[in-house]
Amino acid sequence: MQFSPHTDQTAKWRDEGRCIISGFHSPVERECLRILLRGKQPIIICPARSLENMRLPSDWKKPLADGRLLLLSCFSKHHRRVTAELAARRNELVAALADEVCFAHITPGSHTERLAGEVSLWSPINR
Repeated sequence: MQFSPHTDQTAKWRDEGRCIISGFHSPVERECLRILLRGKQPIIICPARSLENMRLPSDWKKPLADGRLLLLSCFSKHHRRVTAELAARRNELVAALADEVCFAHITPGSHTERLAGEVSLWSPINR
């Protein structure tokens, strides 16, 4: 198996016991979640939709039962499907809750680039 810098960093964070919060929506994020689920550290998953009637993947059930996996959503039961708008709002929530923010990839002109710019202004140094 070939490892990317993202999976190497994820394994390092897992081994350090760092709590990771993410939407775990993109393919890279899903691969990182797979690595994190093999550890013992806390994980917070924030889907860009309501938690109501959400089907839990089987590999989430044990960490959830063990109290090391938290599912967190700011969306009402009416938000059943992921949309670009909900994903953007979710990403803002995740960034606001995090002690440290890391972006795996930022495409110029993207929503992620806009969010990274906003997050950089949140630093106490910039206030």
